[in-house]
Amino acid sequence: MIVKSWKFPGFKATFPDWVAENTSKRAGSNHLWVHTQYGEAPAREGEWVSINLRGHLDIHSKKPEGWAKEMMAGAAFVVLMAAVFVIFLAM
Repeated sequence: MIVKSWKFPGFKATFPDWVAENTSKRAGSNHLWVHTQYGEAPAREGEWVSINLRGHLDIHSKKPEGWAKEMMAGAAFVVLMAAVFVIFLAM
């Protein structure tokens, strides 16, 4: 579940603390190097960097879905299961 996301606007912008702790800049490269679970990966200008509940960072080309959509999907699943349970008991 994604907790936070941040769009990389370039190196002139200020970085959030959670991004600054898990990224680096290399001389001669105009990419932001993100320390992901799979190793270091380059983030280009305009890409999104996200962090999940476990603290793992990932790079996305478009804005990642946050926790709100996952919570709505979970609530819809619970309502569906409750309806199925009520129908089962009514039979």
